[in-house]
This record gives sequence, C-alpha cells and structure tokens, in this order.
Amino acid sequence: MLLRHAFSRLRSTQVAVVHCSAQTSSRHVLQKLGQTCMLLSSNTGRVFRPKDCENLVLYLKDINLPKPDKWGTSNLTAFLQQVLTYKGFYDENLEWVSLENIQVVASMSTGGAVGSHSLTSRFSSIVRIGTIDYPDREQLQTIYSAYLQPVLQHSLGSQASWASTGKTHQLAGSLVQLYEQVKAKFTVDDHSHYLFTPCILTEWVLSLLRYDLTAGNQTHTHHIH
Repeated sequence: MLLRHAFSRLRSTQVAVVHCSAQTSSRHVLQKLGQTCMLLSSNTGRVFRPKDCENLVLYLKDINLPKPDKWGTSNLTAFLQQVLTYKGFYDENLEWVSLENIQVVASMSTGGAVGSHSLTSRFSSIVRIGTIDYPDREQLQTIYSAYLQPVLQHSLGSQASWASTGKTHQLAGSLVQLYEQVKAKFTVDDHSHYLFTPCILTEWVLSLLRYDLTAGNQTHTHHIH
C-alpha cells in the first residue's frame, strides 16, 4: 500500500509488476520488459526504453520467493545483479542490451515464511534497502478501529450501535489481543507455517462482510418479547 502511494505520486511513470513465485526467473522479467518497453538500436547498441511513458518502474513483489538452484544461486537475483551493476544484460545471443529510464524496485516479507529464501549479500550490498517494522499493539488497535467502523456500519445497517467509535476501538483491542496470544502460542519454531502477520487481522475484519450481523440481533429481540 505504501509503495502504491509512492508510485502514484511519480509523474510520467508507469509501473510494471512481476509477482514472484518459486518458479520466477529472468525470463519472466524479460517478458515484462518486452511488454512495456521498446527495443531500439542506438550508437551504443540495443536498448530497452519505456514504451508508453517517460519512466518505468519494474516492481518485483516477493523477490525472495524464487527457489535457488542446488548451488544456492537464484537466476532472478543473479540477473538483477547484472542489470543493476552494469545497467544492462547479455541476451540469449550474447548481445549487450542496455536499459534506459527503468528503475527496479522490489519488496519482500521477512520472518521465515514458507517458501522464502535469503538474498545473497552480493545482491543486497548493491541496492538501497528500506525496512518497515510491524505496528505495535496501540497502533494496531487504532488501524483496525478504522477498518472496523465502515465494515460494521455496512453489516449492521440501522442497528449499528457497535459501529460507534468507542465500541469499535474496544472490539479492535479484543481482536489484537487474540492475535497476539495466538502468535505467541504458535510460533515458527514449532512449525514453519505458523507465521502470523497483521494481514490476518485484515482478513478477520473483512470476513465480517460475509455475514448478516442483523439477523442475530433480530432473533435476540424476538426472544425478549
């Protein structure tokens, strides 16, 4: 979300996204460049330039998912290392292709997620790295109070007493407390797939949209009468 906001503020810039998986390689990056760039001839050789804009951001999401070979080398990061170091690459015919007005941006999640792999120090040493830690408990409660309010207003309709600021803040606090207890109880030290992030809180909140929350309230009212 933060990257999307940053990209949206760039002028004359297009963003080409590559969603990485275990099988992603340099071939997929070249396919994306072929879709978004023109391959031109210049006095220094062939060059890739953005097709429909002045600048291109090549965004690789989850760059640590491609699986390394048996020697620990990732084809994708080795290719990117060449591109970032020399501003170009050798194609399948061993001809040099330069890149102009193309910026590479990548993101990854840390914490030992299933299927993720460490990036080599040779690659990480040539890039600028920015890290963002997860919000603390108070920040999470504030964030998910803001998420809950419109969701509850939509799901409860005219009976949206739970959508008041005070009660959504209270409910968000309960969700965050449960999340932290589960996260502390089930860790990646026990099983590698026991990885809990705030994305789970988002899924919990959005899942409320699947239910008619007014039905239970109507049934309860009927029993009182």
